[in-house]
Amino acid sequence: MGLRRIRESEETDLVSRCVASDPEAWSAFVAKHADFLRAESRRQLLRYLGRAGEADVDDAGQEVLALLVKDGARTLRQFRGDSALSTWLAYVVRSVCRQLARHVRSEAGTPLEIGAAPPCEEDLPVDGLKEALARLPRRDQKLLRLFFTEGRKYREIARELGVSINSVGPLLARAVAAARKALPR
Repeated sequence: MGLRRIRESEETDLVSRCVASDPEAWSAFVAKHADFLRAESRRQLLRYLGRAGEADVDDAGQEVLALLVKDGARTLRQFRGDSALSTWLAYVVRSVCRQLARHVRSEAGTPLEIGAAPPCEEDLPVDGLKEALARLPRRDQKLLRLFFTEGRKYREIARELGVSINSVGPLLARAVAAARKALPR
């Protein structure tokens, strides 16, 4: 048996013992994965919130550990060993950090759709705009029409174009830049 198989077998065994409420196994689990959980929590909080203070990282790590043992270790029972435990834990951390970010944003009243300031109509002068837009690819034309003319939100635009919500802002910025380039000098 290869070293990887032994490691995977040990991880699966450790998880099984944790699910069976073995306190020594849980201590070993926390000791083995605490650094990874902190690092991944920091990375995901930076991704979803743009910041990761020590208190936030600690909170996220505690939320992950609490989720793993909540309701008779319901979440931990979902680990099947199909992937490395660290891969599965990264998924759990990402999910928890996404929920924490949603909660923080909803308390702050920050809209979830917009990660950066959207382009404004002043970014494109009116003179020659119609001709410039006609020279753009159809997707850029549609994107600009949905945002500027119809006033659609990023989420709606993403759904209509079949792209992720996080790509709408950069696509808009590129479409505005392309339209500006296509304007007569």
